[in-house]
Parts: sequence; structure tokens; C-alpha cells
Amino acid sequence: MDNPDIASLYPPPPPYYKFFTKENVSKYIQLKADGETDESISEMVNLKFLVPPKQPNKEQYRSFGELWWFKDKNVGLKESGIEQIYGDTILKPASDDVSKDNEDVNEEEDEEVFSKTRIEELKKMTKSVLLNFLELVGVIAENPEQAAKKIEHIRTILINIHHLLNSYRVHQSRETLILRLQEKISQTQDEIDNINETCEMVETKMKDILAHIDGLQLKTKEQEKISPPINPIPN
Repeated sequence: MDNPDIASLYPPPPPYYKFFTKENVSKYIQLKADGETDESISEMVNLKFLVPPKQPNKEQYRSFGELWWFKDKNVGLKESGIEQIYGDTILKPASDDVSKDNEDVNEEEDEEVFSKTRIEELKKMTKSVLLNFLELVGVIAENPEQAAKKIEHIRTILINIHHLLNSYRVHQSRETLILRLQEKISQTQDEIDNINETCEMVETKMKDILAHIDGLQLKTKEQEKISPPINPIPN
């Protein structure tokens, strides 16, 4: 049975790696030093693969059978060819008309409002998945051939739910960073407190030692006053 869609997880290296021999590399370096251009070198059979490829002029590139963006971006459902069943305003708060002076003031309020909107849409789509699943069971019981359309509908809803949940990634990363910083600050503060306690303990010990030394010196002086020194016995 033919399976043309099956791809290897780790594909073999491209066959042109065999042209990257020491001899070809040395020859390529020598030609570049002599002033040869990449266009002229690319016409040579054994050296054309050594010429670095030109920078892509598109926004995407293909790797391991998948398309990737050169710049990290949040790819929307429409760009991915998936039907979007919720409004664009859910992911794009309408605060563009607000002045920069009021942006910081309304940022938390807008975030709270649109978070609630996301939650409402997620609840709607979850209920829609359950309803479509019940309809799918009925379709399978009566006419199984018509089930593919309903399954595709459920798939679209699930992808929309997954995409909407991913919109929380920015907030999740920010809150996670805040939590990590708070933990680091708390840990550093505990270390500082321990160092201060140790320093106070050392200072107390030093004061006790100095006081003990002063007491010994004072006692020695008192003993010297009470007991005069003994003169040596003459021979």
C-alpha cells in the first residue's frame, strides 16, 4: 500500500553534502581570493553547491515539511486557513482612540473587560462542542455518511477554543515572570536577613570577648596592686 504522505522524522542529509570536500573548499576559497563572483562559481558543477544561498525575500520558509515565519508573530486563524467563529475584537481591545495619557490608566480595565469576553466566548464554544457532539451521535445513528461534515465542524470549534486559550500566553508569561521575580526578591530578602542576623551574632560575640578581656586585664591590675612584686633573693 502506498503512503506518499508519510515523512521521516529525521530525514537523511541532502545529497550535495558530498561536494563539500577539502579539495573543493580550498578551490572555492582560492577562487574567491582571486576575485571570482558567486555567479561565476555557481556555474561550475562541483562548486555551485558551495556558494551560500541568497537571503529569502519572503516572510516564510519551509523546514521539515512545515512553513515557519522569519519573524515571530501570532498567526491568526484566518491566516492559517481556519474559520474564525468569534469576533476579532476579542483579541484586539478597542483602545486605539484613547490618548497616551489615558492608556496606562485604562490598560488594566480593558484587560479585565476583554478577559471576561474571552471567558464568555470560551463557554459558548464549549457548549457548542457538546451540542455538536450530540448531533454527531444522532447523525452517525441515522446516516453515517454525513458524519464527516459534523466532525469537521467540531474540529473547527476545538481549534478556535485552542487558539483563544493561546491568547492568554502573553498574560501567563507576564504573571509567571512577576511571580518568579517576587520569589527571587523574597529569597534575596531572606538571605539578607540571615546575613544581618549572623553579623549581629558575631558583633555580640565580639563584644562579649572584648568585655571578658577587659575584665581579665582589670583583675590582673588589681592583683598587682594588692600583691607587690617579690624581690629576688640576693646570692
